[in-house]
Amino acid sequence: MMMARRNAGNELSGLDIALEWGKLPPEHLTAALKALEPELKRAHELRMKRADMEEQERISAREAEERHAQRSYRLYMTGLAAGFTLCAGMLVGSVIEAINGQAVLAVTLAGPTMLGVASLFVLRQRSAGQGRRASGRAPAVPGQQASPAVVPNAQPLEPLP
Repeated sequence: MMMARRNAGNELSGLDIALEWGKLPPEHLTAALKALEPELKRAHELRMKRADMEEQERISAREAEERHAQRSYRLYMTGLAAGFTLCAGMLVGSVIEAINGQAVLAVTLAGPTMLGVASLFVLRQRSAGQGRRASGRAPAVPGQQASPAVVPNAQPLEPLP
């Protein structure tokens, strides 16, 4: 008699049960519905609690994303202000040094140093330094042997007689 369909949670739905019992006389249907009512209420409460928990998870995830966005915004704005302040100070120092007759120091302050500071603080970029270039390559020092892990097809040396 219980050939009812099961939903995704492998539970019989109230409609499926009612359809099965609907084939019997009405007295059996009322008795079955009275017996199933507490179970159906519990299942409904469980589904409602799950929906509430999922909604709370979505809300907390959205709040976490908003906090992350605010922190990122503050970090970038602080970098922008610090970069602007340092660049303005370097330009002022460059002009002062140029007035005092120290052209090399003035060019150093207004040239690549200022560009490096601006790219570091404002753009948040680092140049490809020594640490990035040398990783995974053979040693840069002449005469130093590379480990076998660095040189993929290296043959082991034969022992001397």
